[in-house]
Formats: sequence, C-alpha cells, structure tokens
Amino acid sequence: HRSESAAPEVKNPQAWAIAASLFIALFFLWGGGYNTGPIFLAALLKAFGWSHARVGSLIGVLALAVGISAPIAGWLLDRIEARWVMGTGAIMAVLGLLAASSSHTFGALFASLILLGIGLGAATWLAASLVIVNWFPDRRGMALGLVTFGMESGGMVMTLVVGSTISAYGWRMGYLAVAIPAIVLVIPLLLFVVRARPANTSPQSVESQAEALPGYEVGEALRTRAFWMLAVAELSFGLAAGGTFHHLVAFLEGLHYSLRTATLVISIVLGMAAVGKVAMGALGDRIGGKNALGIGFAMIAVSVAILLNAAQPAMLVLWLIIAGIAGASPVALGPLLTAETLGLKRFGTLFGWLGFALTFGLFIGPQMVGWITDMTGSYTAGYELCGLICVVGSIASFLCVAPRPAAVPLMGQVQTQTS
Repeated sequence: HRSESAAPEVKNPQAWAIAASLFIALFFLWGGGYNTGPIFLAALLKAFGWSHARVGSLIGVLALAVGISAPIAGWLLDRIEARWVMGTGAIMAVLGLLAASSSHTFGALFASLILLGIGLGAATWLAASLVIVNWFPDRRGMALGLVTFGMESGGMVMTLVVGSTISAYGWRMGYLAVAIPAIVLVIPLLLFVVRARPANTSPQSVESQAEALPGYEVGEALRTRAFWMLAVAELSFGLAAGGTFHHLVAFLEGLHYSLRTATLVISIVLGMAAVGKVAMGALGDRIGGKNALGIGFAMIAVSVAILLNAAQPAMLVLWLIIAGIAGASPVALGPLLTAETLGLKRFGTLFGWLGFALTFGLFIGPQMVGWITDMTGSYTAGYELCGLICVVGSIASFLCVAPRPAAVPLMGQVQTQTS
C-alpha cells in the first residue's frame, strides 16, 4: 500500500505557503485572465462594432487554447519541476495580456488570446492541482477547494476591477489591470515559492520521483473505466457550465431583469461558488470523490431546472444558493477523484487530458446553447439540455471506481493507514 512517511503533515508551513501562492496565482491569472471574458466581450463589441459571433469566438478560442495546452503542460509536469512550467506559463499569459492591450485588429486580438490561453493552461488549475495532491495527502479535497477558491473569488473581484478600469480608461487599460498583479505578485511566487512535491532525502529528478509514486502509467489508465468516466464527467461540466454561464446575462435580461441586476447575479454566484467549492471538497474527503462529485452534478442539474423558473425572484435566489454550493464543485473534485482512482504516478499527464475534455466542453457549450436559442427563439431547450448533460455527469461520477484499490488506495484507505 502507499506509504505516507515521506509526505508532509498538513501543518507543514511550506505546504501552506505553497498553497497560498497557488491561490494568488489562480486569483489573478484565472480570475482576471479568464473569468473577466464577458466584460471584455461587451467592451470590444462597442469599440469595434464586430458581430456577437465574432467577438464570442475570442472567448471560445481562449478556452480552446487552455484545453489544447493542458495535456502538454501535464506531460511536462510529470517530468520537470512545476515552478518552471507554471512560471513560464505565467510569463506567456502576461505577454498575451500585454499584446491584447496593444491590438488594433481582430487577428492580433485572436493571436493574443491564444497566447494567453496557452499560458493559463500551463500556470493555473492543472499544475496547481498536481502540486496540491502531492503536498496534502490527507485532506486533498479541502486543500484543492481552498486553492481553487481563488478562481471564482478572483473572478468576482477582478470583474469589478476590470469593469471600473474599462469605464474610466478603456478596454486596453483593462488588460493592463490584469497583467500588472501577475507581473508583480504571481510570477515571483511561482518561481521562488512553489515546488512540485516535498524534497526527498536523496536527490532525484521529478520524473524518477514520479516513478516511485503509486498509480497507473498512461497506457494502463486509458484501459480503465475510471478514466473514461472521468472524461465524461469533465466534458459534461464544460458543456453545461459553458452553455449556461456565458449566456446568463442575456437569459436574465430576457426575463426582464436589468443589466445591473444580471451582472450582480454573476458576481454573487461566483463568490458563493468559491465558498461552495471548499465545502464540496471537504465533503469529498469524508465520503469519497466519486460520491461528492455525483451529488454535485445532481445539484447542478436541479439548479438548472430552477433557473428556468427564475422569472420569479424567489426562484432566482434559490438558484443562487444551490448553484453557489455545487456549481464549481467539479473543479475541486475532479483532481481529487483522479488521484483516488488513477493515482499520482502520471497525474499530470492524465489530468491534462481530462482538462482538455473540460475546456473542449467550455468551447462547445456556449455555441451549442446559442445555436439552439437561434433555432427555437428561447433559452429553454438549450438550458434543459444542459440540465440533462449534468445528469449524465452525475451517473459517470458514480460509476468512476478505482480499478485496483490495493494498488491505488482510495482516500479513505490512505487516511485509515495513516491514522
């Protein structure tokens, strides 16, 4: 079975310093570089007069670039120190933001956001998840929830910062407002504080350390049901989240809510999702990742059904509560379940491919719901489809069982062995 003798206690100050650094990285890079997309979309529409489809493709290509870079970053993370992968990714993201701020054509913006997406794929949640599962052997779910709390809380704060900056100084300064904290805080923290895993007593390369970890090689993992159920779950989350969230303002305006109210709803649900993700991560530590993720997907499906009745303010409030608790839970529980079922040996590569499934869903989801809405004249059918997709994600989660528990112990087994 897996020995935890070399693993740090969660009281280890270095582990928490690394976790804090990763939180800051996700807060400013993902919260500012990705979650502010709808704010920039509106500003670019006004600045250039491009069609909604054309400007919307910028958000799509950003998500796709993240997804394409994730498997490559994951492969690298299994072989070289995480700080170099993440630090390089952060530098690329900053260069993408700086290039976007000085762009004057659609092609230049398109290329800038591809660079930003590649950087985000290397520097944010995939790499952060790998580091956390190595440093927190006993409370991975809660630690992942706390660190990835930065994604939504950063989105909540940076949306307001970017919106105010754009209102006062224009969209170009908005991109600079995201780049500056990344330069001042994120890049130094990633390069000088973050380490992939605790130091061993004997010097080893990252790859040789990975060889000693429990888990499956990539080829073995691809032959397991667990991997493909995880892929279905990640794809389902991307499709449903991308389909509902990016159209939420237009959906609420169609129900006669004001733009100000719709924007406030987005800010509130991001803030609540950040807290809910920590709670769902802690639940995963108690009942297992597959059970917590299955429950999370079921709650998201229920929340979509409630959202369809959001013309009544009370139903909108109820949606905020349920979506806030469970809406972002797959972000924390996906890596937890990957570690539980497939182990840590090739975690970076495997979760990189699972991350591609997620971001491919984020790329397709908004276009899928938009196309259905154009065809039917209503968001109802598209949102109903997103709810059904969440049911599929829930079933896939419950079916995700570790193939050989003795070789790759489940979280509960690890805790029992170390208690």
